[in-house]
Amino acid sequence: MIQKRAAERKDTAIVTLSRVSKSFGSEQVISDLSLNINKEEFVSILGSSGCGKTTLLRIIAGLLKPDSGEIRRRCERVAFVFQDDRLIPWKSVLANITAVSHEEIATNCLDRVGLKEALNKYPSQLSGGMKKRVGLARALAFGGDLLLMDEPFGSLDAVTKEKMIELVVELRNKSGFGALLVTHDPFEAAELSSRVIVVGKAFKKVKEFEFGHPEKRTLSDNMSCAQTLLEELRRISSQSE
Repeated sequence: MIQKRAAERKDTAIVTLSRVSKSFGSEQVISDLSLNINKEEFVSILGSSGCGKTTLLRIIAGLLKPDSGEIRRRCERVAFVFQDDRLIPWKSVLANITAVSHEEIATNCLDRVGLKEALNKYPSQLSGGMKKRVGLARALAFGGDLLLMDEPFGSLDAVTKEKMIELVVELRNKSGFGALLVTHDPFEAAELSSRVIVVGKAFKKVKEFEFGHPEKRTLSDNMSCAQTLLEELRRISSQSE
């Protein structure tokens, strides 16, 4: 059954990485990584800070070239929610988003993230959490077949974070885009994902969990999944000490 699922993922993959490696100087950040991301699939990469998660996203987005290995993309447009806000400081919130989309779509996306009243403000006038929401709105306005998210819910309070997670799930269900989230939060990964890959340094220690469609799980199910992921993180951490 596992082999069958792997074959199905390969056939429907919008991104395929084959034996990808990347180093910065003498430090190897990603080592011999193979990964498929399916159309309409939500995958999370879970690991501690500094394990190469952001580097992986940048390679998939085409912002970095791997040292070795092969990447195949079967998607025309890739949207990216960066870990830092990446907003143009001299442009208003609305102008930052209309740079990638039409004004009507930009305004609607700002409304969906609760920032319609802030569309004429500048990044310097926003809190860290508000900047995060602008970054999410910009990625959603851009659209695409694949959404890459690098710690997109950092700096958000608990209530706002939950609303943004619900928004991403709703839009993914409507639009059918694939998504790859990198995070260090086990519950965040469990709540959003059908598949979670737990990684250690340089992606050398990898374990994959398939939890099924998140909408079919209860809060109790998600708590159980998160506990499983946390235990795996602890195991990997203890082995690296």
